[in-house]
Amino acid sequence: MKKTSNTSNKEFLDNFGIPNSVSPPTKYLTFGPWIYLVPQFMPKDVLILGYAGGTVAGLIELLYGNVPITAVDIEPPGFLYKNVNFVQANAQEYVKTCKHFDAVIVDLFPNDKRGECDFVATEEFANDLSKIGNYIIVNMSQESDMSSYKNMELVGVNHPNGLTNRIYYFQTVKIPDLKIFQKYG
Repeated sequence: MKKTSNTSNKEFLDNFGIPNSVSPPTKYLTFGPWIYLVPQFMPKDVLILGYAGGTVAGLIELLYGNVPITAVDIEPPGFLYKNVNFVQANAQEYVKTCKHFDAVIVDLFPNDKRGECDFVATEEFANDLSKIGNYIIVNMSQESDMSSYKNMELVGVNHPNGLTNRIYYFQTVKIPDLKIFQKYG
């Protein structure tokens, strides 16, 4: 992944010149997929598969504080947030034996071709995710077949305006109600 910078801002670009991460994480807050990958409740702990430059971890820290995050990527990170435990590993293999997490974020895209990693849409990977997470967020390309995720309840899909991504939200157990909405009922 190539890094470019102008003053204090950094972009982590894939081989096609598309940012996989930005720093600070709020640089393109709603013009990229990252804000849509943040859990919609404060999780007890998070697994991020595909850390890249840490944009999603930075947004989680900004919104929820010091939530423990385990980040898995095949490439070493350029920057780690203080609440991140980084594991350099193949995400497909890691999910087979890892502990359980409150939220799992799947943001796995190769640098050398368009679209997500091939294994993300497989039944085996979806089954592994269903065993390790309560709430699962998956960033996929628009044309992806998500039928392998049948063991999880789909709670929503977001198609951020102008992006070719679709963000899928699944639950394996009921996610908590957002307290703010109970207040205004």
